[in-house]
Amino acid sequence: MAMKSNNTLALSVAYYLSKFDTLAYERLGFHSHMEAHVEIGRKLGVNPNSVKNMRDEFDAIHDNPRAGWYQRPLRPSRARVVEALQNLSEVELRDVVLEILTDAHASSSDELAMLISPIVAEDKKTGRTNAAYIVRGPTGRRAEQFFMEYHSITAEPAAGHLSDTRDDGCGYDFEITNNSASTLVEVKGLDGNTGGISFTSKEWEVATQNGDGYVLAIVRNISGDPDIQFIRNPAKALTATRSVYTIAQVRWNVSDPELRMDT
Repeated sequence: MAMKSNNTLALSVAYYLSKFDTLAYERLGFHSHMEAHVEIGRKLGVNPNSVKNMRDEFDAIHDNPRAGWYQRPLRPSRARVVEALQNLSEVELRDVVLEILTDAHASSSDELAMLISPIVAEDKKTGRTNAAYIVRGPTGRRAEQFFMEYHSITAEPAAGHLSDTRDDGCGYDFEITNNSASTLVEVKGLDGNTGGISFTSKEWEVATQNGDGYVLAIVRNISGDPDIQFIRNPAKALTATRSVYTIAQVRWNVSDPELRMDT
């Protein structure tokens, strides 16, 4: 197994440990973080400290007690791992991790080859990849927190009980329910006042299916004085361009001018 593949497999495992934290360690059968890092390192031929450091790099984009390496953006190889794995549920990602840790020939399996190849591959011209597509980074988390606080005060875009569905992989971040209706809310954050956004294929599909019951919440200037905009039925109200990535993930991109048409 090539060292590059070893590191890629370790990054995939570290991403799972970071995203699901205590649950991940428990589901893998480890009694402590140190035990996990040592055993994962042994199985993959990677230094245990490297496993820990890889996990810490992903901590900055996940909601866990560790601060992580928030001082710097994710390196291209880490960003590719996020892009490849971010839409998997805990069960799906755990299955990938278990295959990595229990199959001595994991890196050569057909299924993992589909996962690893786009992570390992670098842009032939620049040797880098753009990490701007990460959807649950610090900006996204702050936007989601702002929306929750905003809803508790204003009851917009709909009154009712707010349920957090961010980790359910259902195509939206929150569900607002009352006696007569259910409103699905997808939150997108922008660090400044301008910029476009991306929907995953799942988000766009669910938005299309639910029509007026699906609301896009855009939180702009999240690092300064945040401002929120609601767009109901974004699949109908907005014009998006379709992009297909090498990992067979489909996204629908909406430009900044398009977002401002309803303002």
